[in-house]
Amino acid sequence: MPASAGNRQAHRRRLDVRPEGVCPVSRLILAVMLALGLLFTAVAPSALHAQSLNAEDRKKIADARTVISEVEAEQEARAESFSGLLELRERIEPVRDTLKAIVADLQQKLTSEAAQLTELGPAPAAGAPAEAPAIAASRSQKQAVVNEIDGQLRSTRALLVQAEQIWGEINEARRELFTSRIFTYQNSVLYPRFWRQLFDQSMPNLRERLAFKAQELSRGMDQRESWPVVVALLGITAAVAGLLTWLRRIFERFRARAIAEAEAAPSKARIVGYAYLVLVVRAVPYAAVSLILWIAVARFDVGPEDIQSFLLGLAGAIAVYGVATGATHAAFSPRAAAYRIIQTDDGTAGRSVVFLDIVLATYLIGLVALGIVQLAETHLSVTVAVTALVALWVTVTGGAVLIRYKPRVSDPPVSGLIKLPLHLMRPVFWLLAVVIIGALALGFISLSGFIVGRALATAVILCLAVLVYVAVDTIFYDAVAPNALMNTKLSGALGVGPNTIDLAGTVIGGALRVMTVVFTILVLFSPWGLEFGYLNPFEDVFFGVRFGEIRGWIGAAGIAIILFSAGLLVTRLFVSWLDHQLLPRTGLNDGVHHSVTTVAGYAGFMIAATVALAVAGVQLQNVALVAGALSVGIGFGLQQVVQNFVAGLIVLAERPIRVGDTIVVKGEEGRVTKISVRATELALGENSTVIVPNSDIVSSIVKNRSLIDATHRATVRLSVARDSNLDQVFAILREAAEAQPNVLKSATPTVNITRVSEIGIDFDLSVLCDRVSNLDRVRSDIYYAVLGKFRESGINLAEARTIVVAASPPPAS
Repeated sequence: MPASAGNRQAHRRRLDVRPEGVCPVSRLILAVMLALGLLFTAVAPSALHAQSLNAEDRKKIADARTVISEVEAEQEARAESFSGLLELRERIEPVRDTLKAIVADLQQKLTSEAAQLTELGPAPAAGAPAEAPAIAASRSQKQAVVNEIDGQLRSTRALLVQAEQIWGEINEARRELFTSRIFTYQNSVLYPRFWRQLFDQSMPNLRERLAFKAQELSRGMDQRESWPVVVALLGITAAVAGLLTWLRRIFERFRARAIAEAEAAPSKARIVGYAYLVLVVRAVPYAAVSLILWIAVARFDVGPEDIQSFLLGLAGAIAVYGVATGATHAAFSPRAAAYRIIQTDDGTAGRSVVFLDIVLATYLIGLVALGIVQLAETHLSVTVAVTALVALWVTVTGGAVLIRYKPRVSDPPVSGLIKLPLHLMRPVFWLLAVVIIGALALGFISLSGFIVGRALATAVILCLAVLVYVAVDTIFYDAVAPNALMNTKLSGALGVGPNTIDLAGTVIGGALRVMTVVFTILVLFSPWGLEFGYLNPFEDVFFGVRFGEIRGWIGAAGIAIILFSAGLLVTRLFVSWLDHQLLPRTGLNDGVHHSVTTVAGYAGFMIAATVALAVAGVQLQNVALVAGALSVGIGFGLQQVVQNFVAGLIVLAERPIRVGDTIVVKGEEGRVTKISVRATELALGENSTVIVPNSDIVSSIVKNRSLIDATHRATVRLSVARDSNLDQVFAILREAAEAQPNVLKSATPTVNITRVSEIGIDFDLSVLCDRVSNLDRVRSDIYYAVLGKFRESGINLAEARTIVVAASPPPAS
């Protein structure tokens, strides 16, 4: 019998254990295990029920169901209010997040339990041998658990879908309300009937409503005995505003004196510090008044709810005006050109500040007037008239300022840190003025007011963004430079090198710059400015217009072109930041810089092209099929192009040559100035450029004089007369070599006699030059010095001798 069969029989004998052979202790263990299994079977449903959903999750689901029902019931009632719809959305958003977390948890549990059920295998088919009872019971339990979790997952997911649907309906309602508010057609301000109706009906109604509100406020304050509180708050407001205004004037005088006494060219940190001081000092008085109004509403019962809402809106508008005027003065600095942030001339700076101060004050007054009209709940024509007058006044005032203030000189001197296209301010304003006046004439009053508000807010937001941008630049680029005080302190505290601190500051500063730009764009495209007191601009980006509508307007090809252009712009900015900010701080050589920036540029181009093609509906698989079909026909024509492209990738990856290296290829010697994916450019000494295909660099022998070391050995060869003083020749050659500044002192020049002939003695002088680019100049300088010393010392160069060989006499006859 084979050995393997014997082993199998022995194995069966070891497994064939009969009950008579089981000891009492083993019987006891088996009985306990059987009892535990029966107990687990009995309690499994309840335990698994607790495993699927705990009490906390059940409470969250019940609360979510309640909130969804309440929000769904209130949707229709709040469909005409931005703030109401926003409140509903803020109530539904936490519910969505909670349900998403529960669904994810249930899905994970269902996947785990289903995997365990799969491991048990399917139940035996009909007629097959019965399986062990324990396996059948385990399968039944697992199936019950899977069914229970699946049911809970389905119900929770259905609730999540309902919440998502309500959230979408709220956003859609806000979008529709946004569009209807802006593009609603109202009576044109050119119609006499509009103004006749305004003065005959609307204005008397407004006076009556305001008188009624005043009486209501007076009765409420009498009942609450709020007059002393209001009078005290008004007194405190006046005192605080007056004190802060007086302190601001003192600061202005101090600043003017400090600027006059300071240096003519202040440091960047000083400029940014003064700009933020101007922002704070100008904004604090308005912020203090706004804070007092907010305290009066929040802490004291000063009137009905609608009046309190008006006061809160007024407080917000005052605070925003203070920040706006502070930002414009801080960015333009009209009275101190050396401390200007935005680069421009004095005339443009003064004109911009005057314009923004006037129109911002006008717009603030218009907002307060609209708030009063909204509080009075009077005719719509009053709101239309106020909006039209504010838009018209802002346009006329801005036009007058731009027309009056003209440049005194044709090319005035400019100063500042950040360069912006301010030369576009005048044409953009006149374009907006035409649109605003046209909207007023055609009856789109809300559109004109919206454009005015957006234009002013955009200017203020850009000023704030510039201030943040220069602050980031000052802190993370200049303050942590290798020789800066902060760099020294951080380096000592963290135990790292100054260059590491500088590199980390560059990376953090770059990230903060990107965040500043992105945040500014998001704020500019947010749907704010439609209601008095509605001051949250961060809720919905691109709110009024959906991406599908934009795609319908300009088409998929237009979207693709826009995205491709934006991608190229972002790539260019990123590559510029790499080339000028990050890579110079890494200590890498110029060749690595060029390779990294080149690869980053091509990668950005490929990403932008891929995204644009995907948006345009072009499938990359189809492009590959077309390219494959055409490859046979155009393969021979593009063979060299593809070969050079692949060779360029190899050169950029392996870096056998780098930008700045001096190489010899195909008999041409020059310095590498550019490496692209098709060819490499060499700058020759004759001020010409040679373009070498990359395939020649990869496939041929290339002599790189500076691949490993930038130093290079230069050899000077001379031949002197045989009767020359050899010691003197050696001394002159060594002295001339050691006197050259571009010859390394660490390597001693060597002088060797290479040949002795009838003509003279040949010498080789070898020196180690610091750079390959200095070889020709070093040779020339050494020759010049040696020849001069030879003349002074009377040493003659070897001269070629002409040996005349006499003709043999003719043979005797």
